[in-house]
Formats: sequence, C-alpha cells, structure tokens
Amino acid sequence: MTLECAVCRSPLRAEDVDFELSLAKCHACNAVYNLTGRRPPSRPKAALPERFQVEEHGQGTTISWRWFRAYHVFMVFFCLLWNGFLFVWYFVALTHEAPLIVTLFPLLHTGVGLFLIYMTVAGFVNSTRIEVSREELRIQHGPLPWSGNRTLSGRELTQVYGQEVRGSKGSVSYSLLALDTQRRQVKLLTGLEAKEQALYLEQALERRLGIEDSPVEGELARRDQVA
Repeated sequence: MTLECAVCRSPLRAEDVDFELSLAKCHACNAVYNLTGRRPPSRPKAALPERFQVEEHGQGTTISWRWFRAYHVFMVFFCLLWNGFLFVWYFVALTHEAPLIVTLFPLLHTGVGLFLIYMTVAGFVNSTRIEVSREELRIQHGPLPWSGNRTLSGRELTQVYGQEVRGSKGSVSYSLLALDTQRRQVKLLTGLEAKEQALYLEQALERRLGIEDSPVEGELARRDQVA
C-alpha cells in the first residue's frame, strides 16, 4: 500500500516514516502526523465548483472566483431607474425652490441608491481570493473595499466546516466557518451560493491546513452523504 501525505498528497518515502513511533513527516510540506490507526480516505474528493480557479504552488494553494453573475446586468438598469428618479426629484426641488422637507425627504432613498451602485460595481469588478498553507490562511475581497478580509494563523484552526443559512423570506445561502484551538467559532466566508462551494472549500482548506476532518454540530451534510 502506498501512503500519501494527508496535507499535500505527495507520496511518502520510506525515510519519511518512523515505523517505531508511527509518525510521518512529509518531505514536501514538512507536515507531521500520527499514523496509528490511519485508514485510506473513504470520502470522495469534492468537485471543483463552476467559476472557481485553483493554483497549487509549493506548500500552498490559491482559490479565487469572480463575483459577476447575470443578475448584475439587471442591477445596472435598476440603479439607473432608482437613481434617475431621485435625480429628477432633486432637480425639480432645487430649481423650484421647494420647501426644505421636500429636499430632505428622499435622503434615505439616496443612501440606498448609492449603496446599490456600489454593490453593482463591486459585482462587476470584485473577486474573492483565498491563499492557504500550513502556516496561514488569507482571505481577500477586492479591488473595491469590502468587509470580510482576514488573515489567520493556520496552526490556530482545528476544523473547517460549512453551514446553511436561511433568510427570513426563504432565501438560502452558505457560510464557511472554522473552529480555533479554543473551540471558538471563526467566520471565514458568507454568502456562498451553493452547497458544493462550501464543501469544496472545506476539503481544500483542511487538506492544506493539515486538519483531519471530524463532525461539527450544525454543519452541512458530510461529503460522503452528498449524492
């Protein structure tokens, strides 16, 4: 039987294994783990989701995807309609010396309109980039500034898992979470569109972080239960 590294999947050489101590140290990524009771992986490898791009480089992996979807085109027209109405409102109010209340009344709508413009532009230009290695996990959204950028020590994370999130109006999205060495929940990503995205990221991150997969209460269905 050929053994392979649980982190980088490189074949283990004889000199990588200490049979007396049942320990292995991978020559490729230096991951160290116990071989006692080790069984070959039984879960199928998660499929690469649509739009995801993956680069393997030495001891790390980079996963990225663009935010753009077809509905962002619709949002362009919606923003034109919403903000066009506000432009006409202010034009009439300012040119006809309307009372102050008429000028102040649509301020909330103006804020919403500006937010919609920002979200729409971000949908066209932004992407998410995840860089993971044994030492570090980095998540970045850009180039337009967006919340959720974070850099974490890889050795402080003990488990990665996905969760389903249901909105008040029946919408469904998925989040990617982690547990640290104190068993505290760490939010990694929110707003994933498909269960397959969360499951793939869970598997890819655990592999590079050297984490042995184990059940977490409230997580998505196990990968071996996914049809």
